[in-house]
Amino acid sequence: MFSVAYVSGFIAKRLLNNSDCDICKKCLISEVPSPLGNYTRFKEHSSTVRSLTYPTEKLVETVGTAVTVLENVMSVVAHLESVELYVTGAIKKGVHFDWIRSAGCSLHYQRIEDGIVRGVTRISIPWWCKQNNQLMSKASRQKVLKRKFQILSHQ
Repeated sequence: MFSVAYVSGFIAKRLLNNSDCDICKKCLISEVPSPLGNYTRFKEHSSTVRSLTYPTEKLVETVGTAVTVLENVMSVVAHLESVELYVTGAIKKGVHFDWIRSAGCSLHYQRIEDGIVRGVTRISIPWWCKQNNQLMSKASRQKVLKRKFQILSHQ
């Protein structure tokens, strides 16, 4: 969850780059440090100046759920064209974003929802592909080594 919190902070910062909406900021950024911010604090360059964004627990929960949906869908759609469209649809169906509207920001609700989904897909799809390629590469190497061992043991 710590890495999800770190990524959530990055997404929140990107969403709020050109926004001065206090309600959106309250929705996405935590004023009170939470235990989830430990990893983010560790990544800070300075212990006295906060340069990274600390997300709310609700945002971290939403991003975590979206990543879980993405991981489940990717095994089914990774070989298709327009993977991001499939994943985006699955996230929008499987993740509840009502907390954004109920927090009071109905004006920017859709922009925030779309930004969270886009942030998750743009970060997590390449990560998923890299992880799976590494697993397949490792399995392939093990298969080759096993075959070589079989050949050598028969001689």
